Amino acid sequence: MVDLVHDFEERHDQFPSSPPHRMVAFLLEQRGLQSSALYPMLGTKSRASEVLSGKRGISKAQAKRLAAFFHVGVELFI
Repeated sequence: MVDLVHDFEERHDQFPSSPPHRMVAFLLEQRGLQSSALYPMLGTKSRASEVLSGKRGISKAQAKRLAAFFHVGVELFI
């Protein structure tokens, strides 16, 4: 049953194509989280602010941490 649910979600729960910083903001909003939840994954308050505003890109290591935190594919942040 788990495999069937997983396969269904893979086919139907695709996120729309969006810039990484907007995807992070969307995921935060959907989970009712504040930007402070990003500090452990991005390093500092200022870095989280820069990422959310689109002024700073997301590194591969940060993308992996964000993907693990949000339980989504890393490709959303690259």
